[in-house]
Amino acid sequence: MKKQKKKQEITDDSPAISSDTADHEKLFDAVRKNIAWSEAIYKQNEKMLRHMRWMSIMSFVRILIFLIPIILGIIYLPAILRPIWEQYQSLIGFSNTSSFDSDSVRTLLEQFSNK
Repeated sequence: MKKQKKKQEITDDSPAISSDTADHEKLFDAVRKNIAWSEAIYKQNEKMLRHMRWMSIMSFVRILIFLIPIILGIIYLPAILRPIWEQYQSLIGFSNTSSFDSDSVRTLLEQFSNK
């Protein structure tokens, strides 16, 4: 009887061994697929990160494109427009030394109404 039990134990173990190798192969294939998917996702994430980096750089450039002319205008336009403004005031009849009072406005209105 002892020999029969040993034979049964051996025969019972042999299907378990074959199923273990099949399970190991399935797990190995699953791990291999998982690694392949992980590599694909990693490459995709790198592309997205690069794209987002360029988006942030270009948004900064876009802001600079709008701000630089405004800043330059604030700095340089008063110096450029001062002679033009003085010519305009001399055409109207205002001088830089006189103050703006009601008499000068009346004289201007009279000049325009007479023409």
